[in-house]
Amino acid sequence: MTWRLLILGVVMAALAVTLAQSLRVYFAQAQETAMLREQIAQRQQEISTLEDQLARWKDPAFVKAEARSRLGWVMPGETGYRVIGADGKPIGGDSTALAPNKPSSGMWWQQMWGSVAVADAPAEEEE
Repeated sequence: MTWRLLILGVVMAALAVTLAQSLRVYFAQAQETAMLREQIAQRQQEISTLEDQLARWKDPAFVKAEARSRLGWVMPGETGYRVIGADGKPIGGDSTALAPNKPSSGMWWQQMWGSVAVADAPAEEEE
């Protein structure tokens, strides 16, 4: 009877080790699946936000409004005004769109575009 009990114990231990490994893998995969589902939900939210932005940019009225506010464009026949503050920088609007960029030490087309952006901004004279 002791040999049978010993063999039964060894078989039960082997089953427990086998099942423990399988359960560990199962729970690790379940956790990874939950994490991937969460990432998918985030990506779908980002996609829907980008699709909304794309739909807005297809509307000509939105494009006109953005061109007016960001670039300071006006329609033919209108007079555009830009208020300059005491520090010499424009007040209101997206002043970063009109700010001159310093040439970067990147590729040739980046340097060329930087020179085009800086061309209308005269250098400050030193006293």
